[in-house]
Amino acid sequence: SSDDGGAGGGLEDREGGGGKPDPSKAEAGGFFMFPPGHPDYVPLPPGEAALIAGRSDVHPNERLAPHWSHIIFQAPSGAEIRAQARHATYGTIDAVAGRLVHADPITAHAPLLNASQVQGHVAYVKRGSAPFTKKAREAVAAGALACVVANSDRETFGMSYTDDGLPFDALNVPCVMISSDIASKLEVSEQWHVTLVPARPDQQGTKKPPQNKPRIPDDLGGAGAAAAAGAGAAGAEAPPEWGL
Repeated sequence: SSDDGGAGGGLEDREGGGGKPDPSKAEAGGFFMFPPGHPDYVPLPPGEAALIAGRSDVHPNERLAPHWSHIIFQAPSGAEIRAQARHATYGTIDAVAGRLVHADPITAHAPLLNASQVQGHVAYVKRGSAPFTKKAREAVAAGALACVVANSDRETFGMSYTDDGLPFDALNVPCVMISSDIASKLEVSEQWHVTLVPARPDQQGTKKPPQNKPRIPDDLGGAGAAAAAGAGAAGAEAPPEWGL
């Protein structure tokens, strides 16, 4: 498990079932390790960390300890899914809310064809076909408020930075991962309103995700499920009360 300091989606990421790694679909940037001084830090021999990661260095601004946000999905029907999202080692940690828009292409390995729909909303991206950093770049280029990556299995890990020669700070939106079991629940509809609320400071830097229900900031509440259907949706139900 990457949460334990291993590799999660390294250069030999497998696409599909038991097939051999496909170098053409390498997905770098899935490595995570705890930094010296952290309670879960495990020393590694020189060079071993870079070997596991498939990269030779770590950007000085990367967050190496786990960081979390609560993520709340609401549908026009009033259905609600709550989970914990793991932040990438890059990107911001901010409270944001908007309509969840499927990227096209869904793996965001190329400029988004539906950038005008993604702009001002939250990009939904699936794992595979490109480094995680590339996916984030395309979401930012399209004007997304945040980038949510659906993992292909039931864990989450800290998507790490792949140096692509572009400014690190240009990845200026929250970039998070959700597990495959949460992603599968989202498949029932493409009309979701999503809210990201950072976990409390005392809940950051730990392997265990926060379990409490967050308080939704006032400026993010109120749009709720009705916003998922888009402007002018007829008959959309009012959102349920937030469980604060």
